[in-house]
Amino acid sequence: MDPVVGWLTNIDPILIAPYRWFSNPLLGWTVGTFTLCLWAVLLGDLTILLAFKMNEKYIRNLLKNTDYYHEQSMKAKSMGDETAYRKINWLANEEFGKSFFALIAMGMGSLWPAFFAVAWLNERFGQMTFFVLPQWAGGYQINFIGPSLGLYIIARYAYTRSKKYIKRLAFNNTQSAITEK
Repeated sequence: MDPVVGWLTNIDPILIAPYRWFSNPLLGWTVGTFTLCLWAVLLGDLTILLAFKMNEKYIRNLLKNTDYYHEQSMKAKSMGDETAYRKINWLANEEFGKSFFALIAMGMGSLWPAFFAVAWLNERFGQMTFFVLPQWAGGYQINFIGPSLGLYIIARYAYTRSKKYIKRLAFNNTQSAITEK
């Protein structure tokens, strides 16, 4: 047995619970999949937070070096030293490339839970068909991936939009607790 399938089988009772909240199968699938996608988004965001905390010093150093070399290259250019400008600008581009790809890699780290969610959906709903085009239009079938991808995008958008309100609410509660003491 594939270790991923074995792991997903162990957490199956937790993942399937939201699907059973409603007696209507379509509503249950939609709410359950949205909940699963929201869990994947939250876990991915926690992964980014952890990755940034672990690499914070390195990332800040890269960004600081990028700014430093950029400023130095601009000084060299303003003084008319084209050779120094090119060499320092090359260093700035190197530092920018390192920081850019480090941040992109950490950002992509937020997607790993979505792949596990899709693997679980495949185990549970892999044979399910949502929509079949007529034969004259090709007869193509849409399985669980299309609707679940749409729900993941909606969950990601809703989480991103609500994050600032959650932070504001948490910050206001913290401030009020501090001022009351």
